Amino acid sequence: MIGKLLVVDDESWCREGLTKLIGSEQLGWEVVGEASDGEEALALIETAKPDLIITDIRMPVVDGLMLTERLAEAGSEVMVIILTGYRDFEYAQRALRYGAIEFLTKPMSIQDTHRILRTAYERFRQKQVEKKLRLREKQVNTLRAALYRLPCDKQDWEEMSGLLRGYELCFLQVESFFPEGRGYGEKDVKLLHYAISNIAGELLQAQDQALNSVLLSVSSGEFVFLLAPGLVGRYCSSVAEHVRALLHLKTNWSLGGTMDDLESLSAGYAKVRGNAQAQNLQVDPDADRSLALRESILSDLIIGDVEEARRKLSQHIHRASGLPLQNSKIEIYAMLTALSDLLTFDFKHLKADNYDDLQPGALLLFTKIPDIMEWAEQKAEAFLRLFEGWLHEKRDNVVIRAKQYIETHYQENCSLQAVSAHVHVTPNYLSNLFKRETGIAFSNYVSKMRVEKAKTLLACTKMRMTDIAEQVGFDNSSYFTTVFKQLAGISPSEYRKSQ
Repeated sequence: MIGKLLVVDDESWCREGLTKLIGSEQLGWEVVGEASDGEEALALIETAKPDLIITDIRMPVVDGLMLTERLAEAGSEVMVIILTGYRDFEYAQRALRYGAIEFLTKPMSIQDTHRILRTAYERFRQKQVEKKLRLREKQVNTLRAALYRLPCDKQDWEEMSGLLRGYELCFLQVESFFPEGRGYGEKDVKLLHYAISNIAGELLQAQDQALNSVLLSVSSGEFVFLLAPGLVGRYCSSVAEHVRALLHLKTNWSLGGTMDDLESLSAGYAKVRGNAQAQNLQVDPDADRSLALRESILSDLIIGDVEEARRKLSQHIHRASGLPLQNSKIEIYAMLTALSDLLTFDFKHLKADNYDDLQPGALLLFTKIPDIMEWAEQKAEAFLRLFEGWLHEKRDNVVIRAKQYIETHYQENCSLQAVSAHVHVTPNYLSNLFKRETGIAFSNYVSKMRVEKAKTLLACTKMRMTDIAEQVGFDNSSYFTTVFKQLAGISPSEYRKSQ
């Protein structure tokens, strides 16, 4: 998810410079608006709905400090970065007390701007993860309260009742965690339960109709589902097939009917469950650990920071290595789930035939933690290499397509803006990428191509200089002569004589 950014400054050159800088790099932000003072910014916030505001501190009408103060008073979650001159330092400190997250000192260095924007993006992504986890926790607590007739927050109860009215109640139960010929033991139950939960969760995410559908782990090998209308048959069959194929476990499904409200949930649960006794299993309260890791890695990959993603995965593996064997397996499986979800939902184009599916089967066979860690490092590195390869190919692709466009359009308007529009990137991004990948500036590359085409015409035809200049894309012959001499070392006339 790209964050939305609003630039506020009374100096147009500063707004334009920041907008170009942000558009030219993978920093995680898209500029959705500009304002020349705080009052204009407050009006824009309603429509643009930014996640971050970069604002100068000294402006007419409503300055940056007043803007930050008003946002704080309104309880806004919009983050603020303050632009300030050195003399405004104490003034900026006041803005920090109102909730500004950082400040940039004018004139801003590119390095500081990159660092602060990337830090802000990391903070933005973390807030999104926390929101998802809070929502998930609220859903789980409310549904547990409904299942077991426990006290619950009235507002949460009414909200969930409204969301889930008309949804289908389903109950999944594992026949046995110890199928013949698999060699599973009591020590594997927790991981198998966690694996089923994740398989069912992934398949639920993949359903177009799954909006608001909920999966709830209730006890060992038992799960309750509230599924959107029309989803039940197809989804239940898919979960049963995947659990059988990946874990070699058989599951049974029971249907509890359509829910009118949460009051009917407990009765429906009792109906489908019958008199079965729940097996004792302490369901891990942090079952969403893979979501937090997935979102954290995603935020790094969006801005192209593969090394930071590598560091986080290594840190996760190292932390898992210090846990008891079964807990270590669950942590590594959480990592595999996060990477699998990234490939399934966020970077579908990265799926490759030579990249194994990230499934837990092999984990069950390991008996030593060092072996698990070595295997996990290989899986993490394979994922990162896949992403690095795609990133490099993407960059190469942009440059290759830009070169192809120049080759066929050098006689026409071959400006940076025209070419960047053709390859669907911003002008600044193309300019920086072109120089980095080819070692030559974009404009110089175009000029060199035009001069080389001109050399052929000078040597092989008797065309006039003005016609040659026009033929290869120069606006006038005098500019053509100047550029030709700079690149060839001699004038066009001298070059013709030498040929």
